[in-house]
Order: sequence, then C-alpha cells, then structure tokens
Amino acid sequence: MTTPTKTLRLRPRLQSEIDRIARRSRRSFSQVTQDLLEEALRMRACPGIYFADEAAGREVKVAGTGLGVWEVIRDYLAAGRDERALRKALPQLSAAQIRACLLYYAKYPQEIDAEVRENAALTRDALRRRSPGLVRSA
Repeated sequence: MTTPTKTLRLRPRLQSEIDRIARRSRRSFSQVTQDLLEEALRMRACPGIYFADEAAGREVKVAGTGLGVWEVIRDYLAAGRDERALRKALPQLSAAQIRACLLYYAKYPQEIDAEVRENAALTRDALRRRSPGLVRSA
C-alpha cells in the first residue's frame, strides 16, 4: 500500500529517542514513528488506556492496573456482555477503567477478539508443545 509522504520537523531530543527505539527494536525510524503516533491517537480516543512492552510485544493496558484490555474483555464476554457481572468479577476496577476498556473494545474489536483467542489457545498442552520444559508435568 502506497502512503502519501509528509514532511515533519522533529525536535532533536524527540528524534534521538525515536532513533534509539528504532535501533533497539530493529525497526525503521518510520515504522516506530507511525506506531507511536497510532498509539498516541488511540490513547487520546480512549482515555484510561496505555501501551506497554510485554514479552509478546506491545499490549494495550488498563491505566492504574497491570491488566491488559483483552483480559477485561475476556471476562466481559464470559459474563455475557453484562457490565454489572463484570464489575462483580473485577471489583478492583473503577467504573472509569471499565468504560475505558469497553470504549477501546468498541473501537478495535477485531484486535481484542484476536488477543482473547490467542490467549485462550495457550493451554497447558499447547505451552508444553511450544516450549518443552517450561511447563512441569504433574
């Protein structure tokens, strides 16, 4: 897909930080910049979420917790999309945190549904096949 070219002047410190991230992640300056802009726009559209580096890559998280949005949505779906049941299942989350997750899910359902499916597929047997020695035998 061809994307239009735009010129952007960056402050030297900002450019240095993006360069550092690009080197560390072995990605191009352009890729890193686009990803950072995308995350910033998503955080602006869904206050109360943020992005963090995890072992499997970048993950959207609920601010003030260690929970991934996919974890909250997994429980929401398991509760039959009942927000009241979700609040009972996750009493540590405020109403604002739950709203942030539901808003993010409303905007990016395919992304979150894929994460829920991928994590559901990580059964004990699947982990044993994928990484022998990681899971102890009973």
